[in-house]
Amino acid sequence: MKFYAFFILILFPVIVFSQDLKPNKKIKSDTDFNHTILGITAPMNLGEFSRTALFTNSKNDSVFAAEYENKDNDALFKFKIIPAFLDEERLLNHYYKELNERKYTPQEREKVNKTIVFQEGKFKLHGISTYFSHLNKLINVRFYDAGFWMFISEISQKGNDTLALDAKQDEFLKRLMPSKIVEKNPLTRYSNIHYARAAFRDTLMLRSTMSSATNKLKWIYENIDKYERASGIPGTLLEYQIAGINGFIDYKTEKNPKPSNGGIATNKLISFFTKLRNDGFTDEFLMENYYYLLTPPENHQFDYRGYQKWKMENSMDYNVSQKYYIIVNSRKKTNLSKDE
Repeated sequence: MKFYAFFILILFPVIVFSQDLKPNKKIKSDTDFNHTILGITAPMNLGEFSRTALFTNSKNDSVFAAEYENKDNDALFKFKIIPAFLDEERLLNHYYKELNERKYTPQEREKVNKTIVFQEGKFKLHGISTYFSHLNKLINVRFYDAGFWMFISEISQKGNDTLALDAKQDEFLKRLMPSKIVEKNPLTRYSNIHYARAAFRDTLMLRSTMSSATNKLKWIYENIDKYERASGIPGTLLEYQIAGINGFIDYKTEKNPKPSNGGIATNKLISFFTKLRNDGFTDEFLMENYYYLLTPPENHQFDYRGYQKWKMENSMDYNVSQKYYIIVNSRKKTNLSKDE
C-alpha cells in the first residue's frame, strides 16, 4: 500500500493563512467569457439573469468573478473563484472568513447550514451551504473545494423560499460546472503533514499524533478515488475525522503494545478519546465540535440525547480547534490518466 505523505516536522504552532486575493479589476467583455486557466465560462445570461460585471485580480489572473442580476425580481447571483491554501481545514476556514468579511455578518443563530456535494461525471466537489436573511432578502452562499481554488457562489432574492433558492443555485451551477476547474487542474494525491509544537511535548504524544495523521491518509487512500481526491482533502467528511481519532488511540492500544510513557496531559487525552470511542459517542462529539458541518455516511444514526447525558457525566478534555498537526496537499497537478 502506498502512503501519499512526506513528513515535515516544524517547531512552531500550525497557523493557516488565507490568501487575500480579491476580485478588484474589471474585465471588459460583451460575449460569453471563457477563462482559459480555469476552464470555466461565464455566459452573458443565466436563465432570466443577465451578466452585469466580470472581475479578476490585478496581481493574479487566476482570480475570477462574475455578477448577474434579474431586475424583474430584484434578484442577484454571483460567483467567484479564488486561489486557496490546500490544507484539510480550508473549506471551513474559507466559510468562516468569507462570512466574517461581509458588510453584514450573520450571527450563528441566524444561519441555517448544511454540507453539500456537487458531482459532475467522475468528479465530486465537497462544499458548505448557508442560508440567512438580510434586508428582506433570503441569501444562500455556497463554498466548494475546487482543486487549487475555492468556488464560492451566492444568490439572493426576496421572500423566504429556500427550496426555490436551492433550485436556482443548482440550475446555475449545472450550467457553470465548477467541476471543470478540477478537471483542468486536478490535485495530486500526495500530501505533507505539518506538526505543531504541542505534538512534541513527549514521545508518546508525537507518535500518537503521527499515527492519527497517517490513519487519515490511509482512510483517504482506501475510500476516496483519485477523481474525488483531485478537488482537495475531504476534511468535512465525518469518517475522515473519526479516522484521525482512531489513529491517535490505536498507536498505544494496538500498533505498539509497549509504547514509551507519555506525560499526564498526553495520557489524559488518550484516555478521553478511548472512553469517547468505547461509549460510542465519537461521531456526536465531532459533529458538535465542528458545528454540524461534517458529512456523515448515508443513513448514519446519531444519539444526541445520549451524548448530552454523557457530557454531563464526563469532562470534555479536547477541543478540535486545538491542532496538533495539519495535513496539506502538495501543490502539484496530476495526470488522472495515470496512477500515481
